[in-house]
Amino acid sequence: MKIGYGIAEEIGFRPSMEDAHAIWEEEDVFSAEVYDGHGGSMAALLVAEFLTPHFLSLVREERARDAPESKTDPELLRAAYLAADQYICSRPTTSGAAAATIHVLGDCFLAANVGDSRVIIGARSGAVQLTVDHKPDLPEERSRIEALGGRVISMGVPRVEGMLAMSRALGDSELKPYVSPEPRIVEGYLGTENDFVVVACDGVWDVLTLQEVMDTVREVADPNQAAQKIVDLALASGSTDNVSVIVLDLRDHTRGLAREKMEIVSVLDRANK
Repeated sequence: MKIGYGIAEEIGFRPSMEDAHAIWEEEDVFSAEVYDGHGGSMAALLVAEFLTPHFLSLVREERARDAPESKTDPELLRAAYLAADQYICSRPTTSGAAAATIHVLGDCFLAANVGDSRVIIGARSGAVQLTVDHKPDLPEERSRIEALGGRVISMGVPRVEGMLAMSRALGDSELKPYVSPEPRIVEGYLGTENDFVVVACDGVWDVLTLQEVMDTVREVADPNQAAQKIVDLALASGSTDNVSVIVLDLRDHTRGLAREKMEIVSVLDRANK
């Protein structure tokens, strides 16, 4: 699979680096992931080593079953996210991590997230955000938290139990069940219009717009240089957080596709069901 990529990260103005990232390449699957840790780096490191290998294992098992009613790839990715959450919570840590992942399977893709890290993709319309920032003051998120007996308290920004400024994450055992590990998963088909993907933590999105990031990537073109330029620009624009960026160059991969425009075919999100 012809997908070039570049990675850049900086500790920024934080005392330690709590982000982690992963790239996984197999013959017919390419995965790029950014994990933004909080309360320590352990959760981010654990999920980076666990999530995609577990997802691919589930996919292989499902393909081998060849059953009439097999599970879909989004369902298998959801299972991998929930298993990663259990994996973290079984370890001696109360840390957590936001997650943003994209998995390219031929001309299909799965983009998923919990928390406020993002996946964006280039299209003729500019830049399309494939993820949703899971903030505690979103009406559906607040309703879910309060229905479970939790509270959303403003401490500078809305926080679950006055502690975490995200309503979904992996880990955070002390904030369960209010902080949900349920991912939002978007399934779609790539088109020739799709040129680049950026996966990054909120250290980027707190200070840069989607279009600023995509314009930077397109101006530089080389994914390694583009990733570093985005990191530098975020820090120069006032980001005080850890900053982690992955840039994917899809141009060779999508150039020969029959489909021109990207197509979203499903969204799986069971957190507020």
